[in-house]
Amino acid sequence: MSVLNYVLITIIVILVILLVSLYQKLNYICKILDQILDGNLNQRIRFQNHVRLLKILSIKINKVVEKFQRLYEKNKIDEESRKRMISNISHDLRTPLTSMLGYMELILEESNFNDEALNLNNRLNETQLKNNTLNDEQILKYLKIVYSKGNYLYNLMEEFFQISKLDSNDIKLEMKKINISEIIRKNIISFFNEIKKLNIDPKINITEEDIYILSDEKALNRISSNLINNSLKHASKATEIGIDLNYDENNVFINIWDNGIGIPKEEIKYIFDRLYTVEKSRKLNLKSSGLGLTIVKKLVESLGGSISVSSVPFEKTVFRVILPRNFKKVS
Repeated sequence: MSVLNYVLITIIVILVILLVSLYQKLNYICKILDQILDGNLNQRIRFQNHVRLLKILSIKINKVVEKFQRLYEKNKIDEESRKRMISNISHDLRTPLTSMLGYMELILEESNFNDEALNLNNRLNETQLKNNTLNDEQILKYLKIVYSKGNYLYNLMEEFFQISKLDSNDIKLEMKKINISEIIRKNIISFFNEIKKLNIDPKINITEEDIYILSDEKALNRISSNLINNSLKHASKATEIGIDLNYDENNVFINIWDNGIGIPKEEIKYIFDRLYTVEKSRKLNLKSSGLGLTIVKKLVESLGGSISVSSVPFEKTVFRVILPRNFKKVS
């Protein structure tokens, strides 16, 4: 047998070995893909491979699977958020409406304004005064309760309206020179009675020099108001609430903090998610829709800024807002 024949046989054997190896690797890839299609998104293609194109194919398949896994996990979180949102909206709307209808039924019945068409039987849970006549003081009391519940519903629907407008980029910002020091001072004064009722010591640190920025006045009011309100709602066991306002050449820094029970470390990353409330860790003194911080984050970002939160329980929970002093919104 000639040398040429030996060479040809050797080449054929090598090719057969390569083809068998290639077949085994392709078969392995198919099995991994079958496992992925069956729902095991943690699987990846892992083997030593010296065939360049097969190596590139394996890397690209792994990247596609990783991207799909991230999208799948995000979709799962979004689906849970939607379910929670529907449940929370239903509860938030039903509870005050039930109370309002109950008190209105009581006033109508006891004031001899019964109307069978209203069909409001069994809606009153707070009290039953079927055999008594309401006096003017009681009627006024119940009307105040109805007004309070109605006002809560109005504010709740206003927050849903605002978040929908922010989501659709339908908020028109009126950019002008604003005295942000005055904005902060006015919002502190508006919450003074609540701070006093909660027996919390306010720590205000605002520079004597007024700070001006190019921004939207309504958005700034909403941001500061929501953050102060959030601290008061959730400052369980807090003895202090603080507001710091500082600036440098380019930015304004707003810190709103309290020394209450704080936010668990594992929940901080969800704090700006819509309808998210840290109910397990923070005692809610007032009802919360869970939209306030989401609105704040969207407004801050629409003004070219950023917001972050840090928390050390019973020491300091800080919401830090950074806003540019001369932000020009791009249309």
